[in-house]
Amino acid sequence: MQFKSILAPIGGTDSDAASLTLAARIAHRFAAHVDVFHAKADPRESMPYLGEGASPALIDQVMVSAERDSDTRAARARANFEAWQAQSGLSLAPSPGVVEQPSCALRLEAGAEDKWIARLGRLSDMTIVAEPGEGGSVAAMLAFEAALLDTGRPVMMAPIGYKTNDSGSVVVAWNGSAESSRAIQAGLPFLQQAKSVHVVAVEESANTPDADAVVRYLAWHRIGANVRLASGKGRPAAQAIVAECEAVNAALLVMGGYTHNRLRQMIFGGVTAHVIRHATIPVLMAH
Repeated sequence: MQFKSILAPIGGTDSDAASLTLAARIAHRFAAHVDVFHAKADPRESMPYLGEGASPALIDQVMVSAERDSDTRAARARANFEAWQAQSGLSLAPSPGVVEQPSCALRLEAGAEDKWIARLGRLSDMTIVAEPGEGGSVAAMLAFEAALLDTGRPVMMAPIGYKTNDSGSVVVAWNGSAESSRAIQAGLPFLQQAKSVHVVAVEESANTPDADAVVRYLAWHRIGANVRLASGKGRPAAQAIVAECEAVNAALLVMGGYTHNRLRQMIFGGVTAHVIRHATIPVLMAH
């Protein structure tokens, strides 16, 4: 798989910087194009939350406020893009060019962001989203889940305050699931360029995934890797994975997303939920 077309949604917020910085870095690495995208919210989408008994005066007030906020975010998204593009080293290219070089373009649409991400992400090699954050908005979480669950393509999460890390160390979290397998396949271009690859499997009382088989698979792709078995006793698997990333100074984590029931993870917590809240490095996920 080659990363040539990258989708990077922005919301006109401070978190835009993280996803745009990461997008530029990947575009330069793979001579890729970044479609920076902003969805301008439709004020009418606020109507269902008012209830049937809302007065005309209240409706007008909410509509005016929502439209003002939507305009402000759209203007800031454009400003964030222009400032980033000026210093990113990416040329403006609204359509594919003959010469392969890293490029970008800004696309503005109207409507629900998550629906646009699902639509555009299906025809992108990867979607880069900012970390929703522990207290993130519903819109931020919907954007992340749309990229992960509705596009059929890998998603890379940029942590808030993302800073480049040139260690060249990559961690692959392996639990034997189909989602983990898809993440490894999607991450091959990064693994092939890595200086070191660490396959992390969490030892549990009932079963330990066969991490040695992953090392053998990667060897067929001329990727050298080693196994790191992390103890799952006394701590959740997600904590063990994050700790292993810190131990090897990883620059990237590759893992399956929502490998167990998504609703159960939302209620009781899970590896995906923990990682997106606590990871301090980019995370490449596939579902």
